[in-house]
Amino acid sequence: MMRVTLINLWDKGGMIHYFSQLTNALAKTEEVTVIIPDSASSNYFNKNINIKRIKVPTEASLKELVSFPSKLIRIPFFLKTVRDTNPDVIHITSGHPWSFMAMPFLKKYKIFVTLHDPEPHVGEKHLRKILSIRMSLKYATKIFVHGKQLRNLLTNKISKNKIEIIPHGDYSFFTKWEDNSVHEERSVLFFGRILDYKGIQYLIQAEPLIAKEIEDIKIIIAGKGNLRKYEKLIKNKNNFEIINEFIPDEKVARLFQRCAVVVLPYIDGTQSGIIPIAYSFKKPVIATNVGSIPEVVENGRTGYIIEPRNSKILAESITKLLKDDNLRKQMGDNAYTKMKEELSWDKIAEKTVMAYKSVVRRGPSSGHGRCRGLCCRGK
Repeated sequence: MMRVTLINLWDKGGMIHYFSQLTNALAKTEEVTVIIPDSASSNYFNKNINIKRIKVPTEASLKELVSFPSKLIRIPFFLKTVRDTNPDVIHITSGHPWSFMAMPFLKKYKIFVTLHDPEPHVGEKHLRKILSIRMSLKYATKIFVHGKQLRNLLTNKISKNKIEIIPHGDYSFFTKWEDNSVHEERSVLFFGRILDYKGIQYLIQAEPLIAKEIEDIKIIIAGKGNLRKYEKLIKNKNNFEIINEFIPDEKVARLFQRCAVVVLPYIDGTQSGIIPIAYSFKKPVIATNVGSIPEVVENGRTGYIIEPRNSKILAESITKLLKDDNLRKQMGDNAYTKMKEELSWDKIAEKTVMAYKSVVRRGPSSGHGRCRGLCCRGK
């Protein structure tokens, strides 16, 4: 059994969801400690996980951190907290500024980094993102990515042997908030933060084409972000439902229950946690051919993969699924099966542990005073 210290310094949204599901699965076989912000809920974590909390700016950019020395003063405490866990492995699962600033001071440890985005998205090429990626590539013992295409992005920067493909796991925990009184509507759901690379304008421009075929169409846009530049594109406001705010966990299920189809019209991307949420609720996904998304959405089986920046094809794909109840249901069932068989956190944890063990070779001289069999297995 290894001592694994996992670090996530964001307190809500997709990063804490991913982190908690992974750590809960790892804790079934390993001794797991998590380091999280003091503002994060402990309800995400199983009882056998050791939780360490630190006071950390959860909405901070690198500029803000430098501007406020009082925040930087807390970084040594963060480093001490990590070292005091006496880890065999440190695993950083998100690119908070403190994480990549700490890496040079933790290089004596085996550091694993889950790099959700090996390259910055369109509109996100700012200093914090760039530094996070560069520091990860420099100091990580191994990099985890969510698909073959993402691994290929890194092979000209680091050795292929340092890169491990670990799928994004399921988010079926959202189904605990299902409400049996909520029924499916003839609606399309765009869910998540409103950002430039998400291609939301192409969904908006697809609406008049869909409305010609589906008279009671409803397009639901739910997520936090700046919608002002997109609102002027909306022609038929009655066909849209806008929820422009952060969606708390307990309200996610209702949105996915209501929709018939989930769409990701991204113009750029890597992978997405929205897909496993959709699969959890047996919803087909229409997504664009970007990053490793086609490795999770099986074209014609769990949804459709279409070319990006094409509102006409997007509209045709949505219309086809809304008109064919049997096809839509079959794709939803296929999606749920794929989630259960391929996106299981237990399988992901098993593969993650194998990656840890591939580089952890400890003996009495390692400083831990005992090897607990890790260095002697197979002899």
